[in-house]
Amino acid sequence: MLSSRSPLMETADNNASSSPAPRRSGRARVAPQKFSPEPRHSQNDHTSSKRKRGQDNDADDDAENEEPEGSDEDALSDEGRDEDDDGDDNDDDADADDEAARRPKKPKSSRKTPFKKPAAKRTKINGAASALAPGPLTVSAVKLPNRPKKTTKVAPPSLARRDENSLYTEVFGSGNESDDVAAHWFQRYQTDDAKALTELINCVLLAAGCEQQLTEDDIRDPENCANRLTELEEAYEQTSISDYPLISRTKSSKNFRELLVGFFGSLITLLHETDIIYSDEELLDNVQRWVGIMSSSALRPFRHTATTVALSMLTALIGVMKQLDDRITRLNQSLQTESNRRGKNKALIEDTQKTLDSAQENREFIDAKVKDLFDIVFVHRYRDIDPKIRAECIEALGTWVCNLPTVYMSPEYLRYLGWLLSDVNVTTRLEVLKQLAKVLKRDAEKLAHFIDRFRPRLIEMATRDSEASVRVAAIAVVDILRGSGMLEPEEVDSISKLVFDSEVRVRKAVVGFFSELVQEFIDNKIDEIGGNDVLDELFGVQDEEDYDLMRKDWINIKALAENLAVYDAQLDAEQDEIRHGLDVAADVVNTAIPESRISLAAQVLYEKMPEISNWQVIAGYLLFDHTTSSKSRSSKSHSTEVAMKKAVAPQPQEEAILLDVLATAVKENLTSLMEHGRDRRRHRLDHEAQEDAGLQLAGFIPRLLNKYGSDPAMAATVLRLEHFLDLEVFQQLRQNPATYNQLLEEIATQFNRHVDQALLNEAVASFLHAREYYELEELVDAKMAGLWEDSINSLRSLDKICELSLRGNLDRSTLTSLNQTLMKISKLVTVSDCVDVLEAPGTSIDSEQPLIKVLVGIVGRGHLTEPDDDLDDPEDEIVAFAIKSCLFFFMWKVQRLRKAIENDEDIQNDDLDKFVVLRKALINNLIQTFSSRGFNDDLRLYAVGIACDITQLFIFLRPHIDGPQASKYGKLRPLLEEMPAGLITQEMIPILDSAERAYAKRTKKTLNDPADDDDPIDDELPPEDDEEEELTEQERFAAELKAEKILCELTAKLVMAILAKTIDHTGPDAGKLRKRLARNKNRLGANFKDIVAYLDEDYLRELQGGKKKAKSKGKEASKKPALSTEIVVDDDDDDEDGPLEAVEPEEGTTEDLRRRELIDDPIEDDEEEEQPVNNQAEEEDEVIGD
Repeated sequence: MLSSRSPLMETADNNASSSPAPRRSGRARVAPQKFSPEPRHSQNDHTSSKRKRGQDNDADDDAENEEPEGSDEDALSDEGRDEDDDGDDNDDDADADDEAARRPKKPKSSRKTPFKKPAAKRTKINGAASALAPGPLTVSAVKLPNRPKKTTKVAPPSLARRDENSLYTEVFGSGNESDDVAAHWFQRYQTDDAKALTELINCVLLAAGCEQQLTEDDIRDPENCANRLTELEEAYEQTSISDYPLISRTKSSKNFRELLVGFFGSLITLLHETDIIYSDEELLDNVQRWVGIMSSSALRPFRHTATTVALSMLTALIGVMKQLDDRITRLNQSLQTESNRRGKNKALIEDTQKTLDSAQENREFIDAKVKDLFDIVFVHRYRDIDPKIRAECIEALGTWVCNLPTVYMSPEYLRYLGWLLSDVNVTTRLEVLKQLAKVLKRDAEKLAHFIDRFRPRLIEMATRDSEASVRVAAIAVVDILRGSGMLEPEEVDSISKLVFDSEVRVRKAVVGFFSELVQEFIDNKIDEIGGNDVLDELFGVQDEEDYDLMRKDWINIKALAENLAVYDAQLDAEQDEIRHGLDVAADVVNTAIPESRISLAAQVLYEKMPEISNWQVIAGYLLFDHTTSSKSRSSKSHSTEVAMKKAVAPQPQEEAILLDVLATAVKENLTSLMEHGRDRRRHRLDHEAQEDAGLQLAGFIPRLLNKYGSDPAMAATVLRLEHFLDLEVFQQLRQNPATYNQLLEEIATQFNRHVDQALLNEAVASFLHAREYYELEELVDAKMAGLWEDSINSLRSLDKICELSLRGNLDRSTLTSLNQTLMKISKLVTVSDCVDVLEAPGTSIDSEQPLIKVLVGIVGRGHLTEPDDDLDDPEDEIVAFAIKSCLFFFMWKVQRLRKAIENDEDIQNDDLDKFVVLRKALINNLIQTFSSRGFNDDLRLYAVGIACDITQLFIFLRPHIDGPQASKYGKLRPLLEEMPAGLITQEMIPILDSAERAYAKRTKKTLNDPADDDDPIDDELPPEDDEEEELTEQERFAAELKAEKILCELTAKLVMAILAKTIDHTGPDAGKLRKRLARNKNRLGANFKDIVAYLDEDYLRELQGGKKKAKSKGKEASKKPALSTEIVVDDDDDDEDGPLEAVEPEEGTTEDLRRRELIDDPIEDDEEEEQPVNNQAEEEDEVIGD
């Protein structure tokens, strides 16, 4: 077809030069080039390469699998391309050079007239920019607001001209089948071919939304078709159409594409059945000529619609080729059969031969037309700038490969699928994977060359693509390759490890792949033991409820554990742990422990693998003694049993993994039972199942602790099982609590036995879980009493031999013992009221003071005099545990004090005096701790925060001290004493400044300069890490997050203390800390800004006003309205320079800045400061803030 079209183009060129009318239309083509030169230039570059590739289709297989000169990445990464098709500003000019290659090359002098037209009209054509637009971003801003309005109908010219084109009306409005519509048009074609063909081409134009129509003269003059289409494009550009049917989402265009594709498919089939396609070659040539030129249009509506029509014609023609191939095969078989007979029927042979020759000629004719149309349309449009067009091309190619694999399942065509695996658009990549899945399911074995070439890319997409949906689709394709045995072992491992992926959709997608891999292991193990028959003979019929005996199911569990262990170890080797500096105490960073990757994998495998869903079998497998051998009656059965035990015996790492799997399975099982129990119809049945499962679990946990209690990590996993117990079961059945008492006894034993943080946290969580139920409180308190006694005795034994309040007087072993004791005390104080325990005096003369005084004294060890690199870390950790224990003591004490005041009870003076002295001692020790350190280490920051917390605990006393009860509770005033005023300039501001500088250094942010009256900063930053430059990107990001967390937590503590008026409220430096916090409000990210915003009285008033407004009604609400964000913005813009005229000054005024203590800060960004503080996303260079 390319060769037949060359003379036509040359003739059209001559006509364009000699005819005045075409010269005018030709001059119109210069406007788009001047309007948007860059996209056209890049398009010219890769268009030329595409034409070259289309002519070199006979390259060898290796060359066909290599990307063309204009690679996909270059072709698809143009700046004008956007995944949002409606907002693509340069789509109209996508393939101008393709169009120019098919149209006459007109002289430049004949293409300048239309540039005088207002270019603004082009802004309405699929996002094309006006001549005055400065760039693509401005164009998008102009186009996007018009898109959601949809004030114009889809393709209004089509609706206006629909009645004039009977074919368009019948295709899209009659409701007739496409075969009937094609038959009616064919009848009109037999009557008047020119009129019918004009109607057909006009139908395509109407489908593209074009108002201008062709005439019969245009159809009879094929040499001028390129010029005529140029005129139609110019007329189309001046319309106000913002949409066209193929991409419209209106109801009238819902089935538009299906109707359009169906009609042209039926038309090609009809022309084949009537032989018109062979006898009247000009018909197909004319349609192909007009559609082919439209498919190269710079206007996306023309290009997209014509491409859709051409692809549907290609699909139908390939279907005809399939029919002809089948007919030729049958005729060859008939001819061969008849020729081999003894009594040959020569007439029949002659007729069959003629029919065969005719079919072969028709096949050659159709094959030529298909190749021409493929080269004209597909070769250029498969990497069109519009991703929708690319996706349609790939969808069509997948259909062709499936319909006619003898032709299209070759590297010459499959290479397009491989190339577009790297498409920049998500939808296109998904379509490629969808078509590949269809093809590979049928004939993966025949595509070894293609698979070898593009399999690495498929693995890369499955493991590393930026879109989860693409990864899911790629995993499905790779799973097909696995089933065909076309994956390398390392590739199998890469996909299997995705069961640990952080994206849940990816984990779910790989479940089938992983399950099949486990099944292969199961089959291999069964073969090693002797086969299924031997196992059936060994186990026979087993009781399903007996989980303590060896079972055949254990082979499955062993295979699962082996696979999980292998891939877990591989990930450990690949991923370096993000290591931070020593956190003085784990509770300093009190964050929830995330689920392990084993737990994440088990969650998605739970529904698909019965080995996990039946958690009782896993528990029985873990509790079984795999080292014990039992006697059997026969040597044969004994050897089989030994082989079975050897095959299923777990490794220590596998046992740890299975414990994690068990915890996840229990959680999923009991959670599903509780959810089903909400349905009244199933409530009784599920409740009984829940009771049975709970009782079974309560019996398993002590046994598991007995076996795995020596390993703290494994014991912690077992303790986690207790959290899933529904303890109401024990209350409702009113059973003897012996079962749960045994469980609590084992938990208490583990608490005393280990000093592992994770285990202690799980044990404490179990105690707290049990105390939620009134009937079990006494049982828990009894166990807690024993734990308290052991910890107190341990601490007092150390208190007897040395002074615990002095730093540096203990060796490392004694420090370790003290550390372990204080760690457990810091856990016990969180469970229940510990005031009586800690206030009880000692029974020994050597240690007779209450334990709380000992703890407050230990806080004094935080006073740093001389650094000791060997002992500073354990010393600081001891102080951190003591600080936490004191904090909880004060919280429990304040709770008692609050209840006493609410009940109007008297408070003993002696007790109050002791409490005041204790509070003052703790505050002083905390001040000494953070003031003795030259830089912000963890303990310094922790001590500052706790000091702020302690002073805030008593602010509830103010109304009682100053109110009607002042005579009775006025003596509590010492508990409201502020921290020393000198701390603001000497400690608080330097600590804040150090935290700000540390975070700014990590994130490369710029801080505002200090004000003239600010004191000089002499605080140091933490010492530099020697490995700072060697940090990976992930480690560096983690360090940034930690620095921001430190800054925000410190700022939050200071802000709360200021609002509580326990600091920065009185004295010569009052208000200085508030002002210092606001200095870098807009410099350190959205989180920091939001925290500091609470110091803004207007912001607090706005929050309170918003609540009042929501609750107020009628006139009250209208009298005192809430100041909304919109009102603040408007007032700020309108009255920024206005006088002070209201009691509540507007934001941005002088009074407002003065009240917020920002008026002396000339470096603040006024524009940012004037914006109201709200919950909207801030455009900051901040990940968490965003």
